[in-house]
Formats: sequence, structure tokens, C-alpha cells
Amino acid sequence: MPINLQYVVFALLGLVAVFMISKMIKNGGFTGAMFGAPVREMVSEVELQPRGMMKTRLKIYALDPRDPADGPHVGVEVIHSTVGSWNMTPISLTMAEAQSLAEQLMHAAKEH
Repeated sequence: MPINLQYVVFALLGLVAVFMISKMIKNGGFTGAMFGAPVREMVSEVELQPRGMMKTRLKIYALDPRDPADGPHVGVEVIHSTVGSWNMTPISLTMAEAQSLAEQLMHAAKEH
């Protein structure tokens, strides 16, 4: 009996859905699932100056990692939006990476 391709695709999509739902339950929601750790609090939200029709927002989260040594400790959500589109990119950082990024941003800001 040949295997119907539709059943295989349906089964794979079901497995992906189960995986995503388990990550959401484990990390306390969609935001925690995308960073790989539960969100402790949203620290700030920064609306950047519009570039043409594109608006950009940065949301910064303090995370509650399961492994305090390895992290991730900080989550940065980059959101780009225009009239007809929306794009969100999550960035998870360890404590050392977050501190290094902050130092590099301060250095770049002092250069001008």
C-alpha cells in the first residue's frame, strides 16, 4: 500500500505544532519560546526614527534562564513594519554578550 504524501505532510506539520506548543508551555508563552527562556519582565521599548515608510521598534526583555551560567539572560526583539508588511526578529543574548553590546553601542555613540 503506497503512502499518501498528504498524510506525511500532515504528520510533519503536526510534529512541528507539538514542538512549538511544548516550547511555549515550557517557556511561559510565545515570547519566551522565541527567546528560549521565560520572560521575567519587559525592560523597555524603543521606537526608532522612521526610515521612509519603515518603522522600527526594539523591545528589550530580562529573561529568567533555566541555566544561570549559560543563559540566555537578555532578549532583544527587533520589529520592522511598513504599510503592507511586518517582520519580527528575536535575538537572545548571554550576560557577557549583552554587556559587550552595551559597551560597543556606548563607544559608537561617543565617536560622533
